[in-house]
Amino acid sequence: MRGRSPEWNRRTFLLGSAVAAGALAAGCGRGAGSASETFTAAFQGSGAGEGIDPGVNTLFIDEARMKAVYDGLFEVDSAMAPIPRLAESGEPNADGTRWRIALRDTQWHDGKKFTANDVLYTLSRVLGPAPQRPFIAASSLDGVDLSGCRAVDDRTVEIALKEPSFEFLIALSVYGTKIVQDGATDFRRPVGTGPFVFESFDAGRQFTATRNEHYWAGAPGIGELRIVSAEADARVNAVQSREIDYADNLTPSAARTLEGRPGTTLVSTPHSGIYFFAMKTDRPPFDNPDVRRAVMRMVDRAELLKVALEGQGEIGNDVFGKGYQYYTDLPQHDYDPDEVGRLLRRAGVRDLSFDLFTAPVAYGFVEAARLFAEHAAACGVRVNVVLGSKDTYYTEALETGHLTMGQSGPLPIPNHFASRLLSHSPQNRTKWSDPDFDRLYARAQGTRSPEGRAALYRTMHEILHDRGGFVFFGTTNWNSAGGDRFADLPAAVPNSHEWARFDQVRAR
Repeated sequence: MRGRSPEWNRRTFLLGSAVAAGALAAGCGRGAGSASETFTAAFQGSGAGEGIDPGVNTLFIDEARMKAVYDGLFEVDSAMAPIPRLAESGEPNADGTRWRIALRDTQWHDGKKFTANDVLYTLSRVLGPAPQRPFIAASSLDGVDLSGCRAVDDRTVEIALKEPSFEFLIALSVYGTKIVQDGATDFRRPVGTGPFVFESFDAGRQFTATRNEHYWAGAPGIGELRIVSAEADARVNAVQSREIDYADNLTPSAARTLEGRPGTTLVSTPHSGIYFFAMKTDRPPFDNPDVRRAVMRMVDRAELLKVALEGQGEIGNDVFGKGYQYYTDLPQHDYDPDEVGRLLRRAGVRDLSFDLFTAPVAYGFVEAARLFAEHAAACGVRVNVVLGSKDTYYTEALETGHLTMGQSGPLPIPNHFASRLLSHSPQNRTKWSDPDFDRLYARAQGTRSPEGRAALYRTMHEILHDRGGFVFFGTTNWNSAGGDRFADLPAAVPNSHEWARFDQVRAR
């Protein structure tokens, strides 16, 4: 145990305790068939910061619990395109200002019928004042005109919009849009329509839920689902020792440890972790587009991928969403010190120096920052790496400094534009504000044909590829692993419908 911190030991103990307790509780059911089995999955925990309110909690482990208990009207597939779930279909009117959603005939865990009023209540909750923490889908759904929404009948709802949007189904698919029961205010014992029925939750330790025999998509193949919180090393050790059945979000080195190991299945999904530098375009030196162009040629992406990201993944090209709907292939930005010099001379900039604010919030961040500083030095540019606190980094990075770092999971590309790149976007890390870009986005929302929208999104990508504030330097794989006691383990990019869905799992 040399080199392990007290925090690691404590979390390992908590994981072992949770698994042991689950084994005792479910022991008499072992061997009695799939429907009586307990399946244990381990995710990166966050202690008291974890939650089970689908409107406000955003961690990956939170989302895994939400998928067990709740459903959305729509979710996104592995290409980040919307697919129906609690909705059977969604159709816009002629100008894209009203959507009619046909709902499934199903019920809540307490036996009440799922109706259009549940949808209207969820929308009003998300768009109303948040009691403590902000509702995470409020910005995605801010185009909804609540006063014009109505229940046509129990299984049909009409949603009115303030402006035309033929991409509205994506807004209904994002984090924070799981449907809650009409009138629900207490989420300590949540009632959902999902594949598992809530049993218990202890933040930072474990969550348990049991098979929903009446699930509209078919009852799960296991009797009980247990989701436990654990640090990275504990997840690897537990899946190797078969204390758990599934471990999520493993590092490349952990994946190499497990690859080919008897009794363990490793799943590595590409295009899942997106690493970037973010230049704040509202302040010097990055308010000059030629300086931004220079930074895009200042990054040796291949070396960053090899060294900082441990060689697992693909180099990026400053355009978000490789492998997703609406992605645009453009000429690759390469490391080119001569071009950096030419662009900086054109910008009238000499002796360029700036800070890079980062923190050890994800594997490879600090290593990538220091390596980039070496790349910049070879171009005659000085980069000062400034380390922040991993506990406050992402909040501080929205406003602090000139150049920061980040990691994104998969998102639909229109949602990426809306949440990060419009002038009013809440997560606008680059402070990008371009009226033409905003107008192109609005035009795309009001364009009925997917081909027409794709053409507009391509133009938006070309603008960002030329002079945007993001440097997307690499995409990594998402690694998960499971034991051989169960089959049909989930294998999908995070944020997609199939990720962390355990209702299809079955005992061998």
